[in-house]
Amino acid sequence: MLDYIQARTNMLDSQIHTSGVVNPDILEAFQNIPREMFVPEAMRGVAYNDEDITLGHGRYLLEPVVHARMLQALDPKKDDVVLDVGCSSGYSAAILSSIVSTVVALDEQQDLLEHASRAWDDLQISNIVSFIGPLVNGQPENAPYDLIVINGAVESVPQPLLNQLSHGGRMMAIIKKPNTVMGDVTLIENLGKNNFSSYTLFSAGSPFLPGFTTRPAFNF
Repeated sequence: MLDYIQARTNMLDSQIHTSGVVNPDILEAFQNIPREMFVPEAMRGVAYNDEDITLGHGRYLLEPVVHARMLQALDPKKDDVVLDVGCSSGYSAAILSSIVSTVVALDEQQDLLEHASRAWDDLQISNIVSFIGPLVNGQPENAPYDLIVINGAVESVPQPLLNQLSHGGRMMAIIKKPNTVMGDVTLIENLGKNNFSSYTLFSAGSPFLPGFTTRPAFNF
């Protein structure tokens, strides 16, 4: 039987830490949250591989290095309220839950949200609130958010999501052109009065998040 605790330690030592992730809160979250609980049972043996894990419905769990580097650049704080777009099976929200005040987890797929809720309950995580609905619309009823994380590549960032960032709020997105392999991991900040700054941080080959390839949106 696979030793998942050792697999998590190996992921941290050989993938995440060596990629330059040094934020202690992020490292602790990746060490403590059991990634295998958030993938289909048949995929648990490869849950800690350095690759995107398919979840069905065209959805993926981001590879650990990309995920951890994105979060370190986002620099989450203990009083932040976060919108987790495309939370899928709930792993990204679980990672954030130990670092921030509240996670608003959004997905379109009922079965993925049910899987996520069971895992959060089993881990006794109580600061995640989940909603089902179109990802491109975000969750405006609970806006504004200090941080927004988009769990997958997008062709461009929908204006409704940008509108839900607080003044000074930050968003992490992987912006990728159609029919290309690599995208730009991009940090976006709301400067106020509909002004946004964006910084390309590194490249990632993450798959597109369904629904984010054709909608008119804000381009940087």
